[in-house]
Amino acid sequence: MKLFDVWEATQPRNVYTHYTPTGASRIDRIYVTENLIIRKQGVATVAAAFTDHLAVILRLSIEVPLARRERGYWRMNVSFLGESTFQNKLRTYWAKWQRQMNYYPDTLTWWER
Repeated sequence: MKLFDVWEATQPRNVYTHYTPTGASRIDRIYVTENLIIRKQGVATVAAAFTDHLAVILRLSIEVPLARRERGYWRMNVSFLGESTFQNKLRTYWAKWQRQMNYYPDTLTWWER
């Protein structure tokens, strides 16, 4: 299948993903294709709150054309304002928002949040 373990490619030292008082083990492997291994920028392990294993972070480079941003302003597409589906949803949300106004100390706080 021509898969490569990202850690074995460049790191001569042992990398572990699970540590115990009596030892360490590496039960996780990350295999990638040759096309991805040449894009590899680095591999690191970091602590993760949801597991007793370390999370593995693989950084890859990608070729993405840079988007040119020019000066200008944002303009909302107003064509959907005339659609009945949008108007009905807006009425429903507006009624809900107005009912929630009682939970705020004043109208300005309600409007901003």
